[in-house]
Amino acid sequence: MTKISIFESNDADIWNNFIEECPHASVYHTWEWGELIEKAYDIKLFRLIAEENGTIVGVLPFTTFDSALFGRKIVSLPFSDVGGFCVSDGYLECSKELVRELLRIAKKLNVESIELRMPSQNERNLLKLGFVRGFQAFTFWLNTKLPYDKIQSAYSKKIRKNVRKAKKEGLRVREAKKISDVDKYYKLYLARMKDFGTPPAPISFWRNMWRIFYPKNMMKLIFTVVDDREIAGFVSLLFKKRLYFILNVSSKAYWTYRGLNDLLFDEYIKYACEHGYELVDFGRTRMGTGVHSFKEKGWGCEQVPLNKYYLFFRGKMRNFLDIQLTPNMTIYAKAWKTFCPLFLTPILGYWIRKKIGDA
Repeated sequence: MTKISIFESNDADIWNNFIEECPHASVYHTWEWGELIEKAYDIKLFRLIAEENGTIVGVLPFTTFDSALFGRKIVSLPFSDVGGFCVSDGYLECSKELVRELLRIAKKLNVESIELRMPSQNERNLLKLGFVRGFQAFTFWLNTKLPYDKIQSAYSKKIRKNVRKAKKEGLRVREAKKISDVDKYYKLYLARMKDFGTPPAPISFWRNMWRIFYPKNMMKLIFTVVDDREIAGFVSLLFKKRLYFILNVSSKAYWTYRGLNDLLFDEYIKYACEHGYELVDFGRTRMGTGVHSFKEKGWGCEQVPLNKYYLFFRGKMRNFLDIQLTPNMTIYAKAWKTFCPLFLTPILGYWIRKKIGDA
């Protein structure tokens, strides 16, 4: 008989032992990622587990948000590409039990909605339980089990040209070795989030990511540098045999260097090939954006759907950050970009994200 309960232990090893062994678990299911969310935003992460004869066979981490304007909701997982449940092979039925327990918790907490971020292959069971498909995005997977030279030769002509030209123009890649480099990255990040009209994560998110993941060799931060100035930065996380792209940002003032971002993508792909990583996950990307086009064309990737699934208990209020980024609702993004001073964006961004999560 399956037992569903909240994981009350603070023993990260017990949790991570399952995550390491589960073929469907991602870096976003690790104990470390949950610790990052808690420390960066001062919110509580709950961890549901399914046990068979005392052995963990499934998990579902989640958080709750309570906003006077947007109501109370459960999200698995915020600030993450994916979340939801992951179960051991042969225990698919446990996923239903985990979600049913989440429904019972939701009703007890009187929430407005539940949001699960899941790959589309898990859709059937969710729809049967009353969830509806919401905001859709995509990630891109690149198989890096092949030799780097073979993968690089499959790049588009334009990308290969950009990488070669960047090197000829004197651009080079530098890897971060100390936490002060995070502050340099954050300066680039703040400016780009302002350009996007998107509330930024606080610097505590990135500093805590470094403190939690970097000592365990689970994080890399690299920069494109010209004349000793960092003009682009790229954060990735490493888990099992996969390298996860977290976020690439660059300075608009240096976009005349066409390859300043391509150079960083190529560096990570080369690193993955040469260090035994079998797949590079390019990260959740919105359809129709310039970033989507950049990732879709030229790298030889497989496109993989990532959906948000909603269960509404009352009404159909969506995440404000989702709404502002839909094509017909860009007025919110434009207002943020135009009227919010750069120095205020980290403060307001932290408050918005702490109250309602992220898009």
